[in-house]
Amino acid sequence: MQFEAFPRYIEELSREISGRGNFMIPDYQRPYKWGIDECETLWNDIKDAFKEKQSESHFEYFLGSIVTYKNSETKNLDIIDGQQRITTLTLLFRAFYYYFAKEAPGEEQKGYLKNFGRFIWELDLGTDKIVFDKPFLKSEVITDQDGECLQKILTENLDFEYLEKSNSRYAKNFLYFKKAITDFINNTNNDETSGVLNFPKLCNTILGKTFAVLFVTCDSVNSAMTIFNTLNSRGMPLSNADIIKGYIYKNTKSKEEFAKKWKGISSDFEEYNSKDDMSVLFIQAMHVIRAINNYTDTTTLSVLDFFTKKKKGSFGYNDGYLAKQEKIDELMEFVEILVYFWANPQTYLSKKAYRYFNVLSLHRNDTWKFFVAFLVWRNKANFIRDEFNENFSKEFEIYLLDLLKAVTAKFLSNDASTNTIKELVFKMNAELNKGIDFSYKEKIFLPDGFMDLFSSSDKNRRLDTKKVKYLLYLYAHIYDDFSSDIENYKLEVEHILPKTWQNINFDEWNEESHSEYLEQIGNKILLNKPTNIKCANNFFSLKQDKYKDSKNSQEVKDLGNRENKIWSKADIEARNRDIEKALRNFIAK
Repeated sequence: MQFEAFPRYIEELSREISGRGNFMIPDYQRPYKWGIDECETLWNDIKDAFKEKQSESHFEYFLGSIVTYKNSETKNLDIIDGQQRITTLTLLFRAFYYYFAKEAPGEEQKGYLKNFGRFIWELDLGTDKIVFDKPFLKSEVITDQDGECLQKILTENLDFEYLEKSNSRYAKNFLYFKKAITDFINNTNNDETSGVLNFPKLCNTILGKTFAVLFVTCDSVNSAMTIFNTLNSRGMPLSNADIIKGYIYKNTKSKEEFAKKWKGISSDFEEYNSKDDMSVLFIQAMHVIRAINNYTDTTTLSVLDFFTKKKKGSFGYNDGYLAKQEKIDELMEFVEILVYFWANPQTYLSKKAYRYFNVLSLHRNDTWKFFVAFLVWRNKANFIRDEFNENFSKEFEIYLLDLLKAVTAKFLSNDASTNTIKELVFKMNAELNKGIDFSYKEKIFLPDGFMDLFSSSDKNRRLDTKKVKYLLYLYAHIYDDFSSDIENYKLEVEHILPKTWQNINFDEWNEESHSEYLEQIGNKILLNKPTNIKCANNFFSLKQDKYKDSKNSQEVKDLGNRENKIWSKADIEARNRDIEKALRNFIAK
């Protein structure tokens, strides 16, 4: 394994690539992840270093290392470590270039244009002019949507209408730097080192001998992968999915085909889930593999250890899921199906199964998803992308109902800790795999007085709003036997008896009785947000017309059509009993 390592100032980096091809983000890397916070940190570091430079001319600032591999086939420099910095610096320099080209053009600015521009684009050797259709930065891992955005940023003429509408990190970060430069020139932050007179000095500092990196090149792709994985083990902020990707890439026979598949899966995943990374899919796959091996222990390995380290019960590693081609293919096919399923479950489930799914989705503990993932695995042979298949959905309608009953029973018994639900789900997975009836059915127990959790006037005993919403949503479905759709994400908890006491004694109500009955579950329903706003803090008789809205649940519409215009203590008590009876019957049958 051979390396070359040299210190380089930022403006010298273009010399490393000039005439060699491109800075390439290879397909075994992760996508660009830096956001506004990281850009702000970089910008503040640059300003702080500039300030230090004014008093200490020999001051230098180390930006970190950039590790590359000389790819003899493509003639590119593949970025092994440092792509976040390289990409972000490219966006920063593009913002500087825009300023000098469009906001402060002139003969005296041509030097800045050339120096900032040659970090981004090739220079024509004959004319010494920038070639805008030859940017240095390329990526094999970038999604199609981000790729289009980056291309628009690295063209000569910027489309700001497009960039301002884009959700891409590339657009957001570029626009951040553009504004940061303007703020610096206008002295927006009242910093003594900022302002129009100091701006040329800032540019000279950035382009001069201040900001340095350690530039490392290695001699082979194997060396590159060794460095890639070693850097991660030393604390580099890679996700588990990034590392798993690296292992698979190293072992798969068709690297190009795998990279293409991963890119497509990653792009589809980010479209429906921007807050997580793909590690969640491999965690689900891990629990599926454990289920088909009838493993129910709630003490589990990390997903990375499960797939990469030889340990007792680590079926993923022992079965070669990241090393054997047939297992790699099986794993990636399943992960791809999971992405399609979670992105649009209503496409693949019957209406009733999807209603069970929606109630479960209100449960704050996501462990129930491991059972759903196992159902996907069991039925993957019947999966058709973007199409409903009755054979695929059949088991979901049966077993999601069982899961919903089991989770709700734990919930109502005030025994729904993460570990308890894990134990339940892992046992259900293994029992389903072995083809035996779920043992949980023998253990369902709803204690007397469980409704106090939802009806107590004592704030210290009541369940929080999210748990109440879960129960009300389930009851709304039980009310009409899961026969109609209710959009859970738009629903809000509504107090039928007005939440704010209006200091007016009416019917049987006074301030004391209002306080006693207000938070009881029988006085709460779920309304869509527009209806809830219209109801405001009105009395029941004035709310009834709003309850009739066709978008509300059947129970709410029935309340709207009720002849009795008064909402009494007896009504709340009766509804408490109705909810309790409905829940007991639902779980018992």
